[in-house]
Amino acid sequence: MAEISFWGGVGVIGSSKILIEQDGWRILLDCGLDFSPGAGLFRSHVAPRPGHILQDRLRIGGAPWLPHLYRPEAVAGLDLPGGSDGQTAVFVTHAHIDHIGLTGWVDPGVPIYCSIDTKRVMEALTAAGDGVEGGEPALIGLADGESVTFGPFRVTRYPVDHDVIGASGYAVETQDGVVGFTGDIRLHGRHPEKSLAFAQAIHGARAFVIEGTTLSFGFKSAQSTEVAVDEQFTRILATTPGLVLMSLYPRNVERVESFLAIARSAGRTILWPPKMAAFFTHLGIPDVAVWDESRLDAVRSHPEHYVVQMAVAEIPVLLDLPVGPGAVFVHANGEPLGVFDPDYEVLQDWLKFTHTPWWGIGTSGHASPDDLNRLVETVAPDILFPLHSQEPDRLIPPPGTVRWLPQRGGRRFALSGR
Repeated sequence: MAEISFWGGVGVIGSSKILIEQDGWRILLDCGLDFSPGAGLFRSHVAPRPGHILQDRLRIGGAPWLPHLYRPEAVAGLDLPGGSDGQTAVFVTHAHIDHIGLTGWVDPGVPIYCSIDTKRVMEALTAAGDGVEGGEPALIGLADGESVTFGPFRVTRYPVDHDVIGASGYAVETQDGVVGFTGDIRLHGRHPEKSLAFAQAIHGARAFVIEGTTLSFGFKSAQSTEVAVDEQFTRILATTPGLVLMSLYPRNVERVESFLAIARSAGRTILWPPKMAAFFTHLGIPDVAVWDESRLDAVRSHPEHYVVQMAVAEIPVLLDLPVGPGAVFVHANGEPLGVFDPDYEVLQDWLKFTHTPWWGIGTSGHASPDDLNRLVETVAPDILFPLHSQEPDRLIPPPGTVRWLPQRGGRRFALSGR
């Protein structure tokens, strides 16, 4: 009998961790770090203690209390067996910290699978000094459509569309049928055909675990497309006489490459913080320009030639930049991530002080409520598990599908039951 349990992503956006068990073998789908700026016990200046990072996360419920998952030294002093049991594997959907952020603690004997692009992104982040805590995980890249047999399971990786390259959905074949997991998914991005092909491939699945991020924000109009975001950025560069400041999420590599091309066409150079520039360079993106104090005079002299990617921690540099009504700050899904982020208000205060206009562009990496329903209808599963949402109960399945709301902390659902 196959069973499924949920160790993260329940009642919250992010931190997905889904365990499928059968005959003593285990598949863990995603191994994400709880990430909620401004919330939780670890916030503001409070962080896990050096030398006790994973232990502290485990003790407050911020990591799954699962035996034979972590390195023995990482769980020393806890009543939790470390080291691989040879019967556990991890499959990661994409390179966002709330889905991959705990993999640095996983024992080397536990295989960790992901897409080839996710492996490439994580290696570039580590090389740039921005890897996951605990150390660099040994990731195993899977091609589109590639399957792995692990114990009684057969796991197939499918490409899906999200706001990071290499995003995956998985189909886990168990003795009680297929369990499909979307990871994070959307239909309004650059590659909707990938997400739809995944849903079609797992049609009739026994269980379907789907993210429901946008359910938490009510039923709103359709998301903007990435093409529309590009058009907005083009218009901003054409209509702004002075400096353009920007906050773009660096792991949205396709948008980075698109914005670089748009800026070049507009006669502007995008300047990136050093760590971000190193990440892009390790990914093989050419002609990446670095933002530092050596560029200050050039930006002051010809602000119309530049776009500067800003970090909130460095925002006082606005005092030395030609900002004000002739400039603009473009927020394109970068940090601060939203009004829930404590840094959001700080940034707004600085922009008000310097009289610098704000222009929010961008689009979500998550499917709209209508598109979530479309995916569920396409899959037509026996059982629906809405996850990764503050209000999962707002996703109503079609006739013939039973909805079970996940519960955190190890409650097992038997996939053979109804």
